[in-house]
Amino acid sequence: MGYNQFVIFRIQDQEFAIDINSVKTIERVTDITRVPGSQEFVKGVVNMRGEVVPIIDTAKRLKLQQNELNDDTRIIIVRVDDLEIGMMVDAASEVVSLEEDEIESEFNYSKEIEENLVKGIGKMDGRIVVILDLHCMLKL
Repeated sequence: MGYNQFVIFRIQDQEFAIDINSVKTIERVTDITRVPGSQEFVKGVVNMRGEVVPIIDTAKRLKLQQNELNDDTRIIIVRVDDLEIGMMVDAASEVVSLEEDEIESEFNYSKEIEENLVKGIGKMDGRIVVILDLHCMLKL
């Protein structure tokens, strides 16, 4: 049986996971330039080593309340297909490996989170992490 590696990040007290193969880097928050007329969960754009990268407010995208920016706040730069986007999160904590039998993909959950944003629920050492579907998360 195979396993998958995930980057775990936190928004408030909830843990989320994204596939490590999509993660390019994890950065500290830099100056974000707002873009008029963009969707409400788009914070703006940043200049990352000469590349203009859109930044989304992951909490807003998941319909959660964002904490104030602090020293733990991070931007996870992800690449999906040919698109590079930064996801602002309260903290990025660790990389974990989950066996296939530790991931539940059939479940009932709150309708507050759009159905297609959640790929599964990971269970590890008594913790539960929500595994997000980046293709759906990053549809702008």
